[in-house]
Amino acid sequence: MDKKIAIVLVVVVVAIVAVAAAVLLMNNNNNNTDPNENIQTQLQIRGNVDGNYTIDSKDMTLFNEVMDGKKALKDYPLADVNADGKVDATDKSLLQDLLDRKTGTSVYVVCQDNNGETTTQVVKYPLRNVVTYATNMQLPALYAGAADYIAGYFSKSYDFAEGGLSKGVDLKGSSRTISDAAWSNFTKLDADLKSQGGVGAVLIDYSGIAQFTDARMADMEAAGIPALIYSSADATDEITTVLTLGFLFGGDCEKNAINYAKKSWDIIDYIDGKLKNRTKDSYISFTMRIYIAQNDSTFNYIGASAGGIPYYKINSEFAEKYKGSSSVAMTGPESLSNYKDVNALVNVRSMDWNLTAADIKEEIVGTWEYVSSKGVSSQECFKGFEDKLFYVNNLLPGAVKVAYAAHGLYGDLFSMDWADGILKDFVDMKLNPLREQTRDTVIPYFDYEDYKAAKG
Repeated sequence: MDKKIAIVLVVVVVAIVAVAAAVLLMNNNNNNTDPNENIQTQLQIRGNVDGNYTIDSKDMTLFNEVMDGKKALKDYPLADVNADGKVDATDKSLLQDLLDRKTGTSVYVVCQDNNGETTTQVVKYPLRNVVTYATNMQLPALYAGAADYIAGYFSKSYDFAEGGLSKGVDLKGSSRTISDAAWSNFTKLDADLKSQGGVGAVLIDYSGIAQFTDARMADMEAAGIPALIYSSADATDEITTVLTLGFLFGGDCEKNAINYAKKSWDIIDYIDGKLKNRTKDSYISFTMRIYIAQNDSTFNYIGASAGGIPYYKINSEFAEKYKGSSSVAMTGPESLSNYKDVNALVNVRSMDWNLTAADIKEEIVGTWEYVSSKGVSSQECFKGFEDKLFYVNNLLPGAVKVAYAAHGLYGDLFSMDWADGILKDFVDMKLNPLREQTRDTVIPYFDYEDYKAAKG
């Protein structure tokens, strides 16, 4: 089943009790003349007229019907291949070049701007010499198989999972800051690549958009460097990000990405089907060990994609207290004292892999017994909720995260063996980040029982 995801999910309220079956829709400030408004698609490329995983002859058939007036452009907005508000011979020529996967073709990519609104950026096919920023965008590029096409990166936080980045230039930024020196390294890299056309695009996860100031975006525009921005921290948005990047890189990357997307949506469809007649469990999401994810945080989406109900949907006091899209540090057990009726606590934490058995035990115990620099203890914060708390590794492919979250929420329907099988399926795809890994070298999930076993 092809899924069609809204182009931008940054500020969409998580009204996704069953997100796997939903079509999420972006309304761009109610501007009915905006050609980007109300676009629903899986592959975020203009020319993907039918909104599925790829661009093929079916898209040309639909395009001709739109061009001939047999179908309405408002129903098939991606028939406007060059985003000029009309469908004509220029669009048809561009679409044919896309069908032919013609080198040098201008590809009109639907993505976000730095305000979170839907926009269209133009890149050359096949996309090469990209620069990446933030783990949540870097992993989708690597999952698409694009390690050879990453010319540079601003930061790398995980030695093994992001190891494929090392083929590019380290621009010496950090996971939270792009310094002026790092930006100078970026502009130098672009100059060094001029004989190859310069930097092909900068790939940005929206969570890090603050580093791309108006002045820096203006610098990129002046240099002809497009910014491809996605909310790829969200587990389902990540699927469309992998798919779109795979198409742009072309060749085996496109094949990898289509396989990745189909496998991912099959998993989410399966979860949705199993939960159709099931009373849904509520959950509160956490990140950085002791931070409560606010209502619109992308960390809330994993539980929703797994069929849970975000707790703010059923508790108005919690909803008011945690308005926003970031996270709030807990101060102690009083932070959760009013929410004892919640069914589960979903803690999303990034953990590198290629670990030994000793590493895994140390990571689990260290996470469960974490004490912040301010003296706030995880064990104290979650006291009385131990049996409701579980951790999911945020570095895993989106659908794998959702599978483990489904196990944590509905263990009677989704066994650990089933979730481990999903992880193995993605390992068997031989994607760069998960190369040669097994369940014995990766921590995908752990709960109180796993903590007690690791503690010995």
